[in-house]
Amino acid sequence: MSDPGGDASLEELMAVMAHDLNNPIAALITNLSFVESSLAPGTGTEAVEALGDAQMLCDVLRRLTGNLDLVARRGGPPSGAAAACDLVLFGREALGRLGKQAAAAEVDLVLDPALRHGEVMVRCDRGLCARAIDNLIAFGIERAAPRTALVLSAARDGAEARVEVRYTPRSYHTVDPPPTGAPPAQRRRYIQATYGRGLSIYCVRVAATLLGGRLDTTHEEDGRARLCLVASCPEER
Repeated sequence: MSDPGGDASLEELMAVMAHDLNNPIAALITNLSFVESSLAPGTGTEAVEALGDAQMLCDVLRRLTGNLDLVARRGGPPSGAAAACDLVLFGREALGRLGKQAAAAEVDLVLDPALRHGEVMVRCDRGLCARAIDNLIAFGIERAAPRTALVLSAARDGAEARVEVRYTPRSYHTVDPPPTGAPPAQRRRYIQATYGRGLSIYCVRVAATLLGGRLDTTHEEDGRARLCLVASCPEER
């Protein structure tokens, strides 16, 4: 039997897996929302917290499934047509989607109060743009120290638009790249230390590339870390 393997086959498999996982995850989210709406007054705190944790984990699963689909598309063209995207609005919506994950990590999510809707517009694939911003924030939440704030901002700079998350980083142990032939556990530790669980920052880079942009990671002198998603924003025609 011939081996149908190769990157193309693996990417097709990942896309199918992502598609097949979406329906049960959506059903779980719907059922949990129904349970939440049916809670009787006076329901114990532990039950409410357990339900909240389950909803948060479903949100994480949905993002991970989306990332499977995103990685399967790397190297190909964006699937959606370019449309006007308000990065301030996209950022506000992403903060809402990741609120429970941030609360579990004891990180406050803040949208730069100086931003106004319609100030930072780009033309690109809306789905890819939203996914890039989701992953950008998710990575910041993972790296931020507990009981600190993550601030999302956006700005135009000439022909580019920047979305940034700024946070106070927790201490991380540096993990050296594994040598050739290293055991899987060692490779996993390196991947998680470099890209985060769920490959958040890797998926920001994939989405940015598909959008024709790039990802910048810098460290400021005041000890805060900054991640910048840069997407080209051609003028309206």
